[in-house]
Amino acid sequence: MPSSKNAPPTLPTVAAHAGVSADASYPLEGSRPRRTWITNGCIRTTVTLVIFAAYFAWTWPWYFKHGIPLDTDLPQASWSIGVPPDSQTAHEPGIELGTEGVLRAPPLGVPKSLQTKWSQYSPWHALDKYRPPPAACNITQVSARSLILQRHGARYPNLLDGQNYSVAVDHLASADKFRDKRLKFLKEYEYDLGADDLVPFGASQTFEAGQIAFKRYASLVNTTQIPFVRAAGAPRVISTATNWTVGFAAASHQRYQPYLNVIISEEYNNTLNNDCPNAGDGSRETNIWLSIFAPPLAERLLKGAPGAHLSNTDVYNLMAMCPFDSVAKESLSPFCTMFTEEDFRAFEYYGDLEKYYKTGYGEKLGPIQGVGYVNELLARLQGKPVKDHTTHNHTLEFPLDRTVYADFTHENLMVAVYAAMGLFNVTEPLDPRRLPPASHEDPSGQSWIASRMVPFSSRMVTERMACVSDEGEEGTYVRVLVNDEVQPLEFCGGQDGLCELERFVLSQEYARESGRGDFDLCYG
Repeated sequence: MPSSKNAPPTLPTVAAHAGVSADASYPLEGSRPRRTWITNGCIRTTVTLVIFAAYFAWTWPWYFKHGIPLDTDLPQASWSIGVPPDSQTAHEPGIELGTEGVLRAPPLGVPKSLQTKWSQYSPWHALDKYRPPPAACNITQVSARSLILQRHGARYPNLLDGQNYSVAVDHLASADKFRDKRLKFLKEYEYDLGADDLVPFGASQTFEAGQIAFKRYASLVNTTQIPFVRAAGAPRVISTATNWTVGFAAASHQRYQPYLNVIISEEYNNTLNNDCPNAGDGSRETNIWLSIFAPPLAERLLKGAPGAHLSNTDVYNLMAMCPFDSVAKESLSPFCTMFTEEDFRAFEYYGDLEKYYKTGYGEKLGPIQGVGYVNELLARLQGKPVKDHTTHNHTLEFPLDRTVYADFTHENLMVAVYAAMGLFNVTEPLDPRRLPPASHEDPSGQSWIASRMVPFSSRMVTERMACVSDEGEEGTYVRVLVNDEVQPLEFCGGQDGLCELERFVLSQEYARESGRGDFDLCYG
């Protein structure tokens, strides 16, 4: 099985119980008979314990060296202008070690107020504290379901982007001299980031996600109900899925050990990977915005680095080095200090525009790329065979009787799923010539924010549960959480984030009709 060469030791090298029975091993002539107590389960438990111990050994030196971060341990407004210290060190909501027994990923060492301006390159952060279902609802009974769709963890730049980032760094480093002390590190800097693979920080956050999933949905799991796990075929997605399974097993004290059941090749139509050759990529809108915000930044940088030559694209690539270098080194990158808070707001909006006009509502053929997954979601919620004429592969294993499902994918597919379902809809298209207010809330109600929807390790969780209405009638309901925030589900008459299952299914008419011909437009 493919794995990330740069991932931490949480990754299993092979799915130990991927259909290999004890009878598949034959003793050599003259060898001692195999003891009956050495079972596959025993071997799996031992391997997982070793991996968990290695993970702890990897993270413990960081905590031993740095301790629990205090306000004084984080940069105090060193990266930006006008950011109050309390906003930099604000503590993210979520599960802590000691509250639910979850071993958290090591702190990144970067102010949260900066991390959340990295758009789709932001590390995962909870948008709200997880709220259990209402008192009148029950997610512990046999009919309950939890369906998880999760993006891969933080990674190195992809190969082509990394090459472009390196070129941009060389362009700035070619200056005759550096008048700005923040740029002097470039005299000896050499680009040293890997390509495509998970970084250790991203792998540890995925391990954490697996623990959280078990803690929340332990009541749905038993020896006959183990999570069914799928992944798109990119190595970083596969590594994310296997990290998640190890975290899930560790949180269960090895009682329940899920493994990666299905890897779906990205060479063909795939419900966990967006694909539509005739769709736009958002470059028109992002180029408009880049031509507005980048020139002043280039001019400012060149004042501090006379003799260098920078294009608008170079400016964006230098800004992108901030998140990628930071998640790789697990500390604040010197590239971050080259820009201000307002600069990163412009960077963030670039990502918002890209996602909106690539696979979101701003691209006619955006939502169709998420229809296949939505139809699989409907099938699992109803326990009925998939009805889809887009990207679902009927030849692959696809059980309908599991209580927990976990699928691993890319952010562009997640955006397409949101658009196909009707999540995060906006009343007016995003304007590529105007930066929204800092609150992201303008009179149009616009709130399309990539860092909130698809950060690294982002997840959408769909819960099916039994609830009793005010009239005393029991029914089956659905709620959807994105990064722990309950979605309103206004498209199916949601109340407190809950929709009746039947109304939820009816609201997905676009998906149930396989995109009303849009899929053919992708290839015609």
